[in-house]
Amino acid sequence: MADQSIEASSSALRGQVAIVTGAANGIGRALATGLSELGMTIVACDIDDRVHELGGLTLVADVAQPDDVQRVVRATLDSHGRIDVLINNAGVVRPTRAGDDWEKGLDDYHFVVDTNLLGAFLFGRAVAPTMIERRSGHIVNISTDHVFPMPPETVWGHGGMDLYNASKWALNGLTLDWATTLKKRGVRVNGICMGATDTPMLRQFAGDAAEEVVASWMRPEQICEILVELLAEGPEGRTGHNLGLWVGRDRRLADSVPVGHRPTAPMRR
Repeated sequence: MADQSIEASSSALRGQVAIVTGAANGIGRALATGLSELGMTIVACDIDDRVHELGGLTLVADVAQPDDVQRVVRATLDSHGRIDVLINNAGVVRPTRAGDDWEKGLDDYHFVVDTNLLGAFLFGRAVAPTMIERRSGHIVNISTDHVFPMPPETVWGHGGMDLYNASKWALNGLTLDWATTLKKRGVRVNGICMGATDTPMLRQFAGDAAEEVVASWMRPEQICEILVELLAEGPEGRTGHNLGLWVGRDRRLADSVPVGHRPTAPMRR
């Protein structure tokens, strides 16, 4: 972002309280750090105790455990009295496919879907009442370009990731329904559908990816830049949209369409 844009966004967001899940490393850490630097008050949680390195109010919590979710939300309200933003970032991935061993499939299901979908569901439901009461708030669900691919590509199967894909498509459904339900109550809900981003999770999943491939990936800090612009739109900003962030494309809010739609205008590189 240009300096002028950063200053304007910082002014709009300063003092707001945001919960960031999965904040110990990767994208979540970059989001928590970047938003904090702009003057937002961050409550960060993760199952990894390295989340405490961020400082401020940090909690070790499993997003798939209802009691943990309620504990994070209560701690935020007790400490700060409000929740302005929820970033549902916590996510995991494993290679999974039809034909896997039955017991492995069951274990994979709970590992992937419990974090990627149940966790987002629990946190969204937990913060919605307080946002509705204040008639203000913004929920951002971190998704994937598997749901919203870079035009002119079409959605394809991404073989070997059936549970990851299923969880993110279901998350898309939450984004759409919550946006529709909460719009008249002053709460925005959007998704960020990003392509390959250099995180420990992707490096582990990709294995021995070639150096030139890794070098092409986006950086977590770049995701934060566009998130800041999205949040800074304020109460009258877009809702019920997916924002596409893709390797090799400029990252801009214009690449945002209502959930379930694709852009029709030409897109610049």
